Amino acid sequence: MIELWIGLAMFGALLAALLIGIPVAFSLMAVGIGAITILGGGVDALGLVAPTLWSSVTSFTLTAVPLFILMGAIISASGMGARLYGALATLMHGVPGGLSVATTLACTIMAAVSGSSVATAGAIGRFSVLEMRRFGYRDEVACGAVAAGGTLGILIPPSIPLIVYGIIAQESIGALFIAGIIPGIIMALSFIGYQVWIARSEQARAPARDSERVSTRERLMALKHIVPVAILIWVILGTIYQGIATPTEAAALGVLASLVLSGAIYRELTREKLVLILRETAKGSVMVLMIIAGAMLFGYAMTTSSVAPTISRVVAELDVPAWAAFITINLLLIFLGCFMETLSIIVITAPILIPIIVAMGWDPIWFGIIMVINMEMALITPPVGLNLFVVQGVVEDVPLTRIIAGTLPYVIIMAAVLLLVGVFPDLATYLPQHIR
Repeated sequence: MIELWIGLAMFGALLAALLIGIPVAFSLMAVGIGAITILGGGVDALGLVAPTLWSSVTSFTLTAVPLFILMGAIISASGMGARLYGALATLMHGVPGGLSVATTLACTIMAAVSGSSVATAGAIGRFSVLEMRRFGYRDEVACGAVAAGGTLGILIPPSIPLIVYGIIAQESIGALFIAGIIPGIIMALSFIGYQVWIARSEQARAPARDSERVSTRERLMALKHIVPVAILIWVILGTIYQGIATPTEAAALGVLASLVLSGAIYRELTREKLVLILRETAKGSVMVLMIIAGAMLFGYAMTTSSVAPTISRVVAELDVPAWAAFITINLLLIFLGCFMETLSIIVITAPILIPIIVAMGWDPIWFGIIMVINMEMALITPPVGLNLFVVQGVVEDVPLTRIIAGTLPYVIIMAAVLLLVGVFPDLATYLPQHIR
């Protein structure tokens, strides 16, 4: 079919643009504009470009993205993450591998307020890696715990990738958030189980901190640093689940609450930090929105040229078992995750994959969680695993190869959880069906 050849040509042009170093957003836009011009009737067809770009980034739901980025920047700059990690390290004293377990718990909690894996890894990694190394944890164990724990930021709600997926799939953002709770908890508990096991297996050279004593009073005092974060989590997630606010409104409330906590209570927001927060928010928001705009234009070109519908129809008509299709789709996502950034993969593949999974009778909410777990793996798989470089930025003296070695067991754990959610879809769909 001619549509399939057109689709191959578009993907080939996109790959070529990426290989020569053109940023993802501009590669998508260039291929989209070229396809619209050639297939849509010449220069006159370019009149469709501006409305498509404008409509792709002016959705009210999409407003949640810069708001969550802003909130993550506030939390990262305010020292809230450091207090949270210190409190959890105190509470986890006596547990084998207590500091690595505290890292995973801190990342889990930070994931529930930041919506970003890179923000989560950055907020916790600045001090947790150094603390673990100070008490004798191997570099692989320390770096692996932070890099993998940070990935929870896109699975445990709120999640920026789930927002983007929900907009593309035209599914409820709130339902997607709820769907990520059980898989996110399973993932975090699996990480902790591995960390306890590795600590026990290395008991002969247990970290020095495990021999110290922590009093009951110190444990109780540590709780005061967890309560503010718990309140922030309720402000964001509680208002969504109780129907008080939409995800976008909850994000705005979260920004206000984080400003109050970091500015009025902790008193750590200086003018310099505010400038840094706004600068980082602007950079992050523009990057995400530009990728979305480029992907929407690319997707529009594929739809109007009948490429996407044809690919979906051909795949759906193939007489292959459901398990074979599931494995193939996941292998594709894992492969792309080795070379592309998370949001880029979602916005490029979702418009093609969603019609296929609907035709096969699969739940788009469930598939959104499957896709995000794949993206978690992408964040810690070389050569483009963003969290690997976030951790290396904290401990520059540790070679990237040792950081990768520390994350490999977590990739296996993620693959196991991916298989679990794939075999038992109710793990993702049960809560959305019963809470909403």
